[in-house]
Amino acid sequence: MPVWWVGATYRCSPSESDSLFKFLRRTGSGHYLSRRTPLLPPSFYTGNESSYSRRRPSLLFLSFRSPLRHKKINMVKICCIGAGYVGGPTMAVIALKCPSIEVAVVDISVARIAAWNSDQLPIYEPGLEDIVKQCRGKNLSFSSDVEKHVCEADIIFVSVNTPTKTRGLGAGKAADLTYWESAARMIADVSKSDKIVVEKSTVPVKTAEAIEKILTHNSKGINYQILSNPEFLAEGTAIQDLFNPDRVLIGGRETPEGRKAVQALKEVYANWVSEDRIITTNLWSAELSKLAANAFLAQRISSVNAISALCEATGADVSEVAYAVGKDTRIGPKFLNASVGFGGSCFQKDILNLIYICECNGLPEVANYWKQVIKINDYQKNRFVNRVVASMFNTVAGKKIAVLGFAFKKDTGDTRETPAIDVCKGLLGDKAKICIYDPQVSEDQIQRDLAMNKFDWDHPIHLQPMSPTAVKEVSVTWDAYEATKGAHGICILTEWDEFKKLDYAKIYQSMQKPAFIFDGRNVVDPVKLREIGFIVYSIGKPLDLWLKDMPAVA
Repeated sequence: MPVWWVGATYRCSPSESDSLFKFLRRTGSGHYLSRRTPLLPPSFYTGNESSYSRRRPSLLFLSFRSPLRHKKINMVKICCIGAGYVGGPTMAVIALKCPSIEVAVVDISVARIAAWNSDQLPIYEPGLEDIVKQCRGKNLSFSSDVEKHVCEADIIFVSVNTPTKTRGLGAGKAADLTYWESAARMIADVSKSDKIVVEKSTVPVKTAEAIEKILTHNSKGINYQILSNPEFLAEGTAIQDLFNPDRVLIGGRETPEGRKAVQALKEVYANWVSEDRIITTNLWSAELSKLAANAFLAQRISSVNAISALCEATGADVSEVAYAVGKDTRIGPKFLNASVGFGGSCFQKDILNLIYICECNGLPEVANYWKQVIKINDYQKNRFVNRVVASMFNTVAGKKIAVLGFAFKKDTGDTRETPAIDVCKGLLGDKAKICIYDPQVSEDQIQRDLAMNKFDWDHPIHLQPMSPTAVKEVSVTWDAYEATKGAHGICILTEWDEFKKLDYAKIYQSMQKPAFIFDGRNVVDPVKLREIGFIVYSIGKPLDLWLKDMPAVA
């Protein structure tokens, strides 16, 4: 019984061997795996195809790795500055997929690093905890000794905050690169060997050029190559996005040194990402691609939300309209779910940044186009609040409103720019009493978010208000039934799956009457809830008779 030993990751039967060889050749792996590879026993060969067919193996062991993935990676130490939502998960996956590479995640926040080294990670992301526990203590470490690990690293990822400026030139639109510049100067101060510095934060176009100037003028004879490697992760699915990305984008200088640096980073990703998904561009294209991608996604959300308002006015159903539109293969179905509005750390910030860049480059018409995406998002949140107030006899003063969900989307604890903040503030402005339940967001975080000024969230935690004044009219509970008990109305602001499974008959019995549900994520069945007795408002759905003659905007 002949057995071929070609690798160590796949075992197949004789009937599969021919097609697998063809597959390997077709995908490029035939460069080192073929019927005449030296890895096969010399006695196997008889010199013609017919004899090959007669002697095909009973067992075949194959490796599906491409030739690039078998090359030795010269870069053996990676350091990531910034242990947040991007740096932590990205480095954990690199450590998992590249066991020969030492990966260190560093941050000046001692508390955050302590959390990464504990059993309670500082961020929630499905699958992340298992990966960290598997790699931590092996080739993955978390440290507050920033300078030591930066000095030792061959590749340095920079994943620091880039908040929107709140004062000075470009206030309210431009990105504040204070933390990026600080990181660049620190890298120049402590480095003793050549480095590849990788932009991982979302930055304005031409940021790499500015960072390059700082490093070059402080180089002390050390060579630096700057790369742009923007992340395209969606919170809640970040680990799967890292395991199986649509694309990995790497931008670098179009020089021999720049191409060599791009290739070095490409080899890291090639340990698990197929080569056809690794895109290389110049620096500026990579930087702009990230801003453009987020702007396009946010635009789709604002587009369907604009249609949702028209649906309510005409009696159409936005879900049916979105489904029909999404069946057009030129458009597709993704990001066509109407909601109370988009949130998260990137969409609004990146569009504002894009607007500022357009204005600085003398493109006011382009800037005004993208401004409308944000205006529709703000309009949608205001429209939701006005629906709540108008439906409840034009006042919510002194009334208990249960808020189910505070994170900006399900399967994450991230509250940055969540629509829940603006909705809650709008209701508090009308003197409502709010009780909030979210399975992943702490009371401290909720109180902090409601007390902070706009854009303060995007600064490092140690630079945010340490003890924000608690909003007295807001309470937080860890039980949805407790949150809704005695409430006049319920606002569903995050699409957590558990909200679909609640016992709404039980909830109805515990509420004040008439009992209202305002579904900002279209997660519940309005027909069934009306049968229970609720007055229901769902974004973009035909209006309840109670709501038809009430204004949608103030």
